[in-house]
Amino acid sequence: MRKRRGEIDFDISEAKVLVNEDGIPTDVQLRQRGEGERLIESFMLIANETVAEHFSKLDVPFIYRVHEQPKSDRLRQFFDFITNFGIMIKGTGEDIHPTTLQKVQEEVEGRPEQMVISTMMLRSMQQAHYDDVNLGHFGLSAEYYTHFTSPIRRYPDLTVHRLIRKYLIEKSMDNKEVKRWEDKLPELAEHTSKRERRAIEAERDTDELKKAEYMIQHIGDEFEGIVSSVANFGMFIELPNTIEGMVHIANMTDDYYRFEERQMALIGERQAKVFRIGDTVKVKVTHVDVDERLIDFQIVGMPLPKNDRSQRPARGKTIQAKTRGKSLDKSKSDDKGRKKKGKQRKGKNQRNNDKSGNSKHKPFYKDKSVKKKARRKKK
Repeated sequence: MRKRRGEIDFDISEAKVLVNEDGIPTDVQLRQRGEGERLIESFMLIANETVAEHFSKLDVPFIYRVHEQPKSDRLRQFFDFITNFGIMIKGTGEDIHPTTLQKVQEEVEGRPEQMVISTMMLRSMQQAHYDDVNLGHFGLSAEYYTHFTSPIRRYPDLTVHRLIRKYLIEKSMDNKEVKRWEDKLPELAEHTSKRERRAIEAERDTDELKKAEYMIQHIGDEFEGIVSSVANFGMFIELPNTIEGMVHIANMTDDYYRFEERQMALIGERQAKVFRIGDTVKVKVTHVDVDERLIDFQIVGMPLPKNDRSQRPARGKTIQAKTRGKSLDKSKSDDKGRKKKGKQRKGKNQRNNDKSGNSKHKPFYKDKSVKKKARRKKK
């Protein structure tokens, strides 16, 4: 049902780090999701939607998990990028429905560039967050969504359970209590969204630390990986187990490479050799810095500059590792060296406009033509 209405399944690979009794990483593997886990996840999604829909229709103070539609400029960049793989999307990126992006996923399923396109699509998304205004969930193509199923580990879920008890069991929500929650929930939603981002950053930092510690054992070893990101200072290579390192442009010595942003590629000026996202390359681990979580790669067969520091013998805790963590609530920046600024919360007038339905664009779930089309398919 969720797929029929347009849910986008990013299903980005996630790493599992194995450590010994001393906490030293011994292996980094891909985490496998079984059918049982997927089934339980489906039940939880249905429960979250059901609770959110019930309280939205009651029109009472509540906290929602929202995912707004992507910004048009980010979508246009993504549309430009996928033209490199022969996929054309008509439109400007304004008021797009999730089914459009779902069709892109279906088009590339099973192709070598599937993972890369899914990753770039994820980067074009806005970040999901908590809000006291129901703005829908774009990624799930859901008109109503909240977090209800994990009150022992997420404070928004615990808040939802408290509100359910107040509304449905104690029936103690008089006008004074309603006003108290109306004043409290906006701040609570903003605070828990910030704390969630901090938790994601801490988890990512721990993963990167352990991956760097693991790769220091493999300095000099060769691996095959794919180009996962390209910038004017070099490119990032992701190994099959999600470990990611950088090939600095100064170490690409066989040509003078320039960065083409539209193609997300490095192009050699003399030989016209191209490195673009999705390309397979063979690399050697040359340097690791555990403190900075950075890993340096060298393209096999491409000699390093004579003064390159990665040719020096490795000492103690040096390893140069740069990895990218996984997050359905997109928080990564295409520039690996910068932190993304936190999202500014809407002003009171804008929030009131959202509540009264006077937003600039129609929410994706209010597109009547899409709903009619879905009903015809169902019949």
